[in-house]
Amino acid sequence: MQINDRIIGLLAILGGIGIYAGTFGFRSIPGQQYGSAFFPRVLAIVLVIAGVLMLFTAVRGKLVTIGEMLKGSSGLKVLAVLVSVVVWVYLSPFLGFIATTALLIAALAIVAGGSPLPSIATGIGMSIILFFVFGQLLRVPLPLSAIERLLS
Repeated sequence: MQINDRIIGLLAILGGIGIYAGTFGFRSIPGQQYGSAFFPRVLAIVLVIAGVLMLFTAVRGKLVTIGEMLKGSSGLKVLAVLVSVVVWVYLSPFLGFIATTALLIAALAIVAGGSPLPSIATGIGMSIILFFVFGQLLRVPLPLSAIERLLS
């Protein structure tokens, strides 16, 4: 299958507009300057900007053959990311945010070719940082376990 950058740019713009429109239903958080819609709106704006840039830079857009990008180990890495998202959705209610995120970041780093020890350290460190940024600073409701209750 071949896709032109203009098509992807248009899809990015439409996706960004859809995400931004979806944030109007988010409730505000009392006592917080930035509500739950802040981060999704920032991402939506970035997505629209990226889509516009893709539209304008793709005047002589080359067609990309997706099959070539997904051959060999690259395809397995893409599949690992997609599977990890599904696994996170199902495991996080049981293991909590930090344990599930640490496990999946470490696994993805190893799949990408990283050494096990630094991958595990990165997974643990990033999951704790993400917990504090989203769970504490932005007050995004995250799946909790004993670890998160200890840190909250």
